[in-house]
Amino acid sequence: MPISLNPDDKTPPVKPGTNAHELLAALLAHPEMGFTPKELSEMTEVEHSSVHKTLARLREKGLVRKVDSYWAVAEDVAASRVANIVSLQQIESEYGDDAYGEDDDWTETVPDLGENA
Repeated sequence: MPISLNPDDKTPPVKPGTNAHELLAALLAHPEMGFTPKELSEMTEVEHSSVHKTLARLREKGLVRKVDSYWAVAEDVAASRVANIVSLQQIESEYGDDAYGEDDDWTETVPDLGENA
């Protein structure tokens, strides 16, 4: 789940399928918690020997933070993730009963606009 912290930067901060992506995804799934490197290794498929170095690179990018010996997603990243989830929930509650996505029969009543439409 790549995220963009800088709207001007079109490159994702982590590449999907990498150790960084695995660790960040695990931390984003629990933004209110901190984990030891051993716990993160057990939660993901990242080798324990790679966890420290990967977390250090994520911290340099501002994506994670370290509190004592525990690692967590950076507060602004967690806040952004929560805001996205809340926005998606609002859209679902507002427009979730939209019949256009569930029933394609409506297309039969749409007028034909011709070839130049």
